[in-house]
Amino acid sequence: MSAKMNSIQLRLLKHLLSRSYRNSPSKRAIFDIANLKEFEKKVKGSKLPVLVDFHASWCTPCKALTPRLANIISEQRGRLRMARVDIDEFTDLALDYNVGSVPSLLVMHNGKVLNRLVGLQTSDYIRNWLAKVIKNCSPN
Repeated sequence: MSAKMNSIQLRLLKHLLSRSYRNSPSKRAIFDIANLKEFEKKVKGSKLPVLVDFHASWCTPCKALTPRLANIISEQRGRLRMARVDIDEFTDLALDYNVGSVPSLLVMHNGKVLNRLVGLQTSDYIRNWLAKVIKNCSPN
């Protein structure tokens, strides 16, 4: 009976944790691009800088980078958003931004690419890179 109770408690805890993560401000700051119109509005039209993560579902380094980026975005406390673009779904968009390999990260602000980073990097490296890139971004 106690094993069954532990299983129920574990499932409830997982459910509560996933629910709070979905509704947290850091989660809202990270979004998957569903169509080109959304990219235009949420990335190119954003008043905040946006980190664009070009990735693929089959890419192992992309999978390793995802939790690192989520942590870094949450540390930004709303000063930076992140858009995730699957290159297999949006090949033309990847080509428009000269994405030749994944993972590729672009920082965009006011519709312009400020800088890019290609490949799996450490969290500290990405933090330092982002700090340098976005330090001069004004909210206009």
